[in-house]
Amino acid sequence: MIRKLLVAVFALAAIAAFTTVSHPVEAKSCAVASAKARGLDASKVSARSLKQLKHKVSHWAHKNKLKVVKEGHASTVCSKKGALTVCTSSAKVCG
Repeated sequence: MIRKLLVAVFALAAIAAFTTVSHPVEAKSCAVASAKARGLDASKVSARSLKQLKHKVSHWAHKNKLKVVKEGHASTVCSKKGALTVCTSSAKVCG
């Protein structure tokens, strides 16, 4: 009788350990944020593009109810389209 009880207890303990360990750890959510700006002066357009990127990152964090957000290296690419300069800034954001 005691042997059957011990086997049952060990079986339940093994099942409980498996279910608690098998749950995946909640992964951090990551996204790529990008922002585009247009204008005549390349330096002002680049700065505006970075400002808009920061705004998008802040909005993304607020929307996902995140208190701490880590932003990767932000890259900015500018190109000339006629008389206008178009700059696109992008960064990987994890929270």
